[in-house]
Amino acid sequence: MSATTITVLFIVVSAFLAVILGKIKKDKCLKDFRDDIVTLELLNGDQYRGEFKLKSSGMKFNYPELIKDEHKLNYLSFLIYKNEYPDIQAVVRYHRDLTEKGKKLRAEDFQKTFQPSSWRKIRRSIINFLKIIKDALLEIVNMLTSHLSRTTPAGAAFASNNNQVNKMKNEVYGLVETTYEPLLEEYIGERVILELKRGDEWVKYNGVLKEYTGDFIELIDVDYAPEEKGRINADLIVLRKYGIVRNLSQ
Repeated sequence: MSATTITVLFIVVSAFLAVILGKIKKDKCLKDFRDDIVTLELLNGDQYRGEFKLKSSGMKFNYPELIKDEHKLNYLSFLIYKNEYPDIQAVVRYHRDLTEKGKKLRAEDFQKTFQPSSWRKIRRSIINFLKIIKDALLEIVNMLTSHLSRTTPAGAAFASNNNQVNKMKNEVYGLVETTYEPLLEEYIGERVILELKRGDEWVKYNGVLKEYTGDFIELIDVDYAPEEKGRINADLIVLRKYGIVRNLSQ
């Protein structure tokens, strides 16, 4: 097999993997709310409530019932695309909207988060270790590629297509969730205070930190109501752009 053929195969396989992974990759926080009735809150104050379907390119909310507007238009669902995520204030899963099956699954998930098994702790530790050394692993791959480009015919072919090869490597690498935040990691499964920016104000919420990604923070068992209205139990996902965990709580 010629060096040129090897290079072409590498680019084709990398592009194939990038497409496949791009189609199946979904945010870990958002995946927890799939198929439940949730409420989407936008920064402009608009709200959309429906059965939550998560796609790699965005979110879909299937309305529980037909909605009509003043123009006699009928609406069955609402879509928000991935490039519109910065417009999200919060994704809220009210406990009152859960089905009996949903409540059972959520209770099991809450128990695993609040009191994780030894295997769950070990698995998360291994994943976090890989995230920590991700830059070192990438550097090793780059060093090997550079060495081969100087010492082998196949490597020379790689070097001649360096831009395309690097593009494919970065696309595949970018599709893997590698966010590791030591400060947040210590609080997984603990009750914390989340500060959420709403307009010009910061509103505080008490809940259990379940997960975080590069884009989102997920809290469960949250009192999501103004004090004068009493407690409203909910689970909450907010953009890290607007939500900050500051304090451990109880």
